[in-house]
Amino acid sequence: MIMIRLKYFINLTLCILFLGCAALKNNNDKITPSVDARINLVDINDDKVNIDISPSKVEKDQIIFYIPQIVPGTYEYSNFGRFIEDFKAFDEKGNLLSIVSIDKNSWRILNAKKLAKISYLVNDTFDGPEGNEIYPMGGTNFKENETFLLNLHSMIGYFEGMKEIPYRLSINSPNKLKPFTSLPSISKSDSLDIFLAKRYFHIIDNPILYSEPNSVSFDLENIKVGLAIYSPTGVHKAERYKTAIEEMMIAQKNFLGDANNTKSYDILLHLMGMEDLQYFGGMMGALEHHTSTTVVFVDQMKPQELKQSLVDVVSHEFFHTLTPLNIHSEEIHNFEYNTPLMSKHLWMYEGTTEYFANLFQINQGLIDEQNFYNRILEKLNYSKRYDDSMSFTKMSAGIVDEPFQTNYGNVYQKGALINMCLDIIIREQSGGENGILWVMQKLAKRYGSERPFKDDELFNEIIQMTYPEVGEFFVNHVEGNKPINYMDYFAKVGLTMGDTEVPLRSILFKDDKNPFFEPKTNDTGTVQYVVNGLNTTIEAMGVKIGDVFLGLDGKMLPEIKEENIDEINSIFTSSFMWDNQTEFTITVKRGKETFTLSGITGSPSALVSGVINDPNANNAAVSLRKAWMKN
Repeated sequence: MIMIRLKYFINLTLCILFLGCAALKNNNDKITPSVDARINLVDINDDKVNIDISPSKVEKDQIIFYIPQIVPGTYEYSNFGRFIEDFKAFDEKGNLLSIVSIDKNSWRILNAKKLAKISYLVNDTFDGPEGNEIYPMGGTNFKENETFLLNLHSMIGYFEGMKEIPYRLSINSPNKLKPFTSLPSISKSDSLDIFLAKRYFHIIDNPILYSEPNSVSFDLENIKVGLAIYSPTGVHKAERYKTAIEEMMIAQKNFLGDANNTKSYDILLHLMGMEDLQYFGGMMGALEHHTSTTVVFVDQMKPQELKQSLVDVVSHEFFHTLTPLNIHSEEIHNFEYNTPLMSKHLWMYEGTTEYFANLFQINQGLIDEQNFYNRILEKLNYSKRYDDSMSFTKMSAGIVDEPFQTNYGNVYQKGALINMCLDIIIREQSGGENGILWVMQKLAKRYGSERPFKDDELFNEIIQMTYPEVGEFFVNHVEGNKPINYMDYFAKVGLTMGDTEVPLRSILFKDDKNPFFEPKTNDTGTVQYVVNGLNTTIEAMGVKIGDVFLGLDGKMLPEIKEENIDEINSIFTSSFMWDNQTEFTITVKRGKETFTLSGITGSPSALVSGVINDPNANNAAVSLRKAWMKN
């Protein structure tokens, strides 16, 4: 999973054909028990969807039905049972069976030998109770007759002892909406789709997007790729982004070599409005699956910005096919949705993945050197916001609980930097021949989706195939809590710190989070936003350091206090949606005078202290740098 959060500085009675508990047959024509799940997307009840589930024959007097508390790739308790209402159990004659609610995510069904089906309503997470606590890319959105984003872990549960038997999923949907999913289908019609899953995991590993058709697909060497988009305004068409996805996937396959054997991959892009973005506190991102990913961005993004975001985020999710979807520990392989044991190797699951999502772009010529350096520095700066005094392995193993949960975001920042350092160490010791990708390729051959490693043995395996220096780094900086001196590693590859021009996404922000002004209290006790930095666009307009920022494009800031945060954020964040030809005004106060300054966005940039090539680097360091980024 990858998350993107724009933190602004203030801070279904079913109407489908009842198919019963379908019998699936194997090659020996023997009946295989199955679970039959039915979802009605036509008859919506108060923005809630009705679900019926019939198990195979129950042989016990009591049985427990579970909705996951947590699912792979999220690393926090979600308690999806919160969104379940009106839970009932019935016998074959339609009589109610007694149930006992155990907790938010589980129900005990009594007289279970008589159980024919359970029925319940499920709320979506986009506007349901407490829905803003769920990552949108791992949630559900029900917009009647318009779109349904189905991350099935929040909708379909499992019966005790039945996780490993086949599931048959029937979905009744509006005629104009078509499903896009990697889940194998056995029947499709205008209003009824029937899917088959080998076991419960394959139900929740294959999200479904229902929307009016807006998709493209293409064959790429030995992999079939699909992209489907729901755009509430209809502005973003899948065809527009086909080339960018194609180029990215080609580059990824070239980068991974024989470490990847994915045969198909689908991208489900659900675009939300600004009102949803604010509901989720600015959270966007993607959630990985074996053969697909769900991506949630905002519909107001500019096409060029959306294209680059897709490349950055989807590349991260596709690299998850390497780890943890392929290379993973027993804790991941035998994942317990309601009583999880976490692995201590988030440095690899998320860190290696995020590092590769950036490294492959410089390796394959999609970005230039300075862009790559800027990304590394950004991660270094973001990592400083987290607690650097804790063991990364201890944090990983305890990630669902505090104090580790608060530091989860660091797996994408310091996790990637850990991999950068390991990459440089291995490159240095191997004379530039091998790096962390080589290690992952070796692990991919040794393990695989059906052969997990033992959590406590991974470090020793990596050390045995590499060098003692790798072991020292693990002990000091991954298992241990010794801070990393990144300048030592930059020096090995001929990099240093110096002034560099950095492109910006907004005329008001230094990056995705920090504006070019800071709140200060004046002599009268009033909080004002005072300009403390400039970029090329606002400087050309005449904005000066020390100016008091009053308004943007005719919209004046309200009084700076808690109850006005949403309005203030709305003014600031509107600038993220402008293209480079947008005309706008900034109103500032300078001394006793007020000025309204006009300008065009252009391509704003700012001079910052960043990572650059060291002009004094020796030939060995320069050669190692080339091997690091291009080999």
